[in-house]
Amino acid sequence: MKNLMGCVLVILLSASVISCEGEDGAVGPQGEQGPQGEQGDQGPQGDQGDTGTANVIYSDWIARDFVLDGAQQSNFQGLDVLSSSEFNLASDVVLVYGRNGNDTDYEIYQLPYLLASQNEYYLLRLLDTTGGASLQVEASTTDSGTNLFTFFNDFRYIIIPGGQTAGRSAQDFEKMSYEEITALFDIK
Repeated sequence: MKNLMGCVLVILLSASVISCEGEDGAVGPQGEQGPQGEQGDQGPQGDQGDTGTANVIYSDWIARDFVLDGAQQSNFQGLDVLSSSEFNLASDVVLVYGRNGNDTDYEIYQLPYLLASQNEYYLLRLLDTTGGASLQVEASTTDSGTNLFTFFNDFRYIIIPGGQTAGRSAQDFEKMSYEEITALFDIK
C-alpha cells in the first residue's frame, strides 16, 4: 500500500507540474524565406464558357423623336454617337429594334422594317465619324406622299463586339428574335 501511495503521489505531483501555466514568452524572429517549390503540372483545358455580356453594349429604350416636325417624305433620329473604343465598324454587329405599343402590351421588330400598310420603311444608318460612328434611325415613305412615322414609340440598339460573336456571323444574329438575343446576352 505504501508503494501504491507513493505512486499516486508521484503521479499527482507530475500532473500538477505539467498543468501549471505561465505567461507566453516573446515571439521569436521570423525565419528566412524557404526556396521556391517546383512548378506543378498544368491542368487540362476547361470547357468553353457561355457567351457573356462583358463587352456587349446596349441602350435603354430611346423615345421616338425625329428631327423634322410634321409629315415628311423621310425623317431621321439620332440614337447615339459611339467612339471607336465602343464600336468597330469593321467587326462589330449592330442590331436596332423598334417597339410598338405601350409598356404592358407591345411588339418589338428588328430594323430594317417595312410597314406595308402605311408605306413606311425604317432602317439603321451608320455614319462614320471622326473617331467613331453615329447610329441613326431613318424612316421614309415608299410612295411619293408624306408621313408622320408614328408606328414605333421608341428604339433600342444592341452592339455585339466582333470578339463576342463566337463563330457566328451578323446574319446569324439578324435571324434571331429580340427575345433570343436578349436571352443569349442576358440583356434586361
